[in-house]
Amino acid sequence: MRDFFINWAEKLVAVFVILLGLGFVLTGITMFFLPATVNGGVPGPIAGIMMIIIGIVYTILMGGVMYLFFGIYRNTQRTNQLLEGLLGK
Repeated sequence: MRDFFINWAEKLVAVFVILLGLGFVLTGITMFFLPATVNGGVPGPIAGIMMIIIGIVYTILMGGVMYLFFGIYRNTQRTNQLLEGLLGK
């Protein structure tokens, strides 16, 4: 039953990463078409490009960290099975 939840959590992380990346790209495209700011801020096209670049980097980092945690879990599980096999002999 524990593996069921871990497998589904991995699938949910994949969906989360896809939605996160899509959200950043759509936000960047929306910001790209904003008019130039009044008080000397960052104009729309530059802000849109920055949002897409920062969003992609953030998505890669967050997705990588989440998959890293699942990898640590799987590695710990395999190590535990190996040690149980060695101690059982």
